[in-house]
Amino acid sequence: MRLRCPHCGPRDVEEFEFRSLVPAAGAAAFERVYERVNFSGQSTEYWQHVHGCRAWLVVGRDPSAGEVRAVRLLGAAP
Repeated sequence: MRLRCPHCGPRDVEEFEFRSLVPAAGAAAFERVYERVNFSGQSTEYWQHVHGCRAWLVVGRDPSAGEVRAVRLLGAAP
């Protein structure tokens, strides 16, 4: 799998670290911290480019298909 870093361009996933899922809108504090749900379909996740520019990214992907749909910098408009 490859991720397109907005600063460095396309890179192998080995340069990045998965940090966590983006909490669902309206989720309670307990759910955001303790409940992890594995599901097929669209997933929104936080990743960091640890072996590159160190940027934090928001990655939209389909885990069941291994398909990356969108990558943006954390804090940038969707």
